[in-house]
Amino acid sequence: MRNHPWILTGIICLSVTAALSGIKFLQISKAMAFMESFPPPSESITVAAVSGDVWEPTRLLSGTVRSPEHLVISAEMAGRVVELPYQSGDVVPAGEPILVLFDDDLEAQRTALEADLALVDTQLRRNRTLEADSLISQDQLDTLKARSLSLKAQIAVLDARLSRMTVRAPFTGSLGIYAQRLGDLMRFGEVLTTLTGLSPLRWIDFKVPQGLAELHVGDRVQIRDIAGVVIGEAGIIAVSDAFSEGTRTYDVRAQLEAGELKHGALVQVAVATGPSENLMSVPARSVRWDPEGAHTFVVVESDTGDHLPHRALLKRVEVRGERDNRFFIRGDLQVGDEVADQGAFKLKDGILVNIQSAATRG
Repeated sequence: MRNHPWILTGIICLSVTAALSGIKFLQISKAMAFMESFPPPSESITVAAVSGDVWEPTRLLSGTVRSPEHLVISAEMAGRVVELPYQSGDVVPAGEPILVLFDDDLEAQRTALEADLALVDTQLRRNRTLEADSLISQDQLDTLKARSLSLKAQIAVLDARLSRMTVRAPFTGSLGIYAQRLGDLMRFGEVLTTLTGLSPLRWIDFKVPQGLAELHVGDRVQIRDIAGVVIGEAGIIAVSDAFSEGTRTYDVRAQLEAGELKHGALVQVAVATGPSENLMSVPARSVRWDPEGAHTFVVVESDTGDHLPHRALLKRVEVRGERDNRFFIRGDLQVGDEVADQGAFKLKDGILVNIQSAATRG
C-alpha cells in the first residue's frame, strides 16, 4: 500500500512525457513538410552555344612603332635663333627652313674671303699674261695659285658652316612641339623638336627570343594595341641574321599602314608559335577555375518532376588559348552544346538553373 502513490506518480509522468513527445513529433513533422514545400535551390543564368573554331598558338611580344619618315631636329651649330618660320603642329613642305640661327658674322667672313679671292684671281690672270713674255717667275705664279686654292677652301668651309645654321625639312611632315623662342641661344646638339612624315606607313620593330619562332621576310604577324585591340596584319620586311648576346633575341621589322599609330608607341605583336588546332570556343566568362583546374557548366534538361526544366552539369576542360574575349578549349563537350554564360560563377554541379535572355539580364 505504501508504494501505490509512487506508482501513480510514475504513470502520470509517463503519460505527460508521451503526450509532450507526441505533440513535438507532430510539430516537427509539420515543419519538415513545410520545408519540403519550398523549391530546391536554383540560379538564373544566360547560356551560350559551344562553337567549333580554329586556334593557332601565339605569343604576344612587345613592339615599338617607327615612322619611316621621322626626324629629330637639333642645332648643328651653336647660335641665336633668328627665325622659326613654322609653329608647333604645322605641316612643313619639303625643303622649307624650320630653324634659322644668326649667321651674319659668317656671311661677313665669307664676303671678305670672296673679295680676297677676286683680287688673287685678278693677279693670277695678269701674271699669266706676263708669264708668256717671261716677265714673272714661276714661283710667284705658283704662290698665287696656292693662295687662290686656299681661299676657295676657306669659302667652302664657311659655306658648310652656313648650311648648318639653317635646318631645312628633308620631307613634308608635321612639326612637333617646341619651347624655343626668337632670340634664344641654342647650344650645339640641342633638340628643337621632331618632324614626322604624313605617310600612313609604319614600321613595327620587335625582338623574338631564341627558340620561340622562326620568322622570315614575307611572313605575317598580327598587331594589337596595348589594350589588346587588333589593329591589323603587318608583313615582315627585315629579319636580323644574328642573335643579341645579352638577351639571346633577334630583331625583326614588320610593316603596315596604320596612320593612327604614333612614332614610338608600344604595341603587341602576336607571333604564331605552333600549328593550327581544331578546337571549341566559348565566352571567357563561361570558363571557371577551382583547385582541380578549368571547368565549364553544360546546361541540360532536368528530370521529370523537377522544379525547373534545366540543370547545370560541371564539365572539365583544357584551355588552349584566348582571343577576342573567348577561350579555346577541348574536353567532354560537343559543338552546339549550351554552356552557362552570365552568372556561371554562381553555379555548382547539378544545380537547377533558370535560363534568361541576355536582354533580360541587362
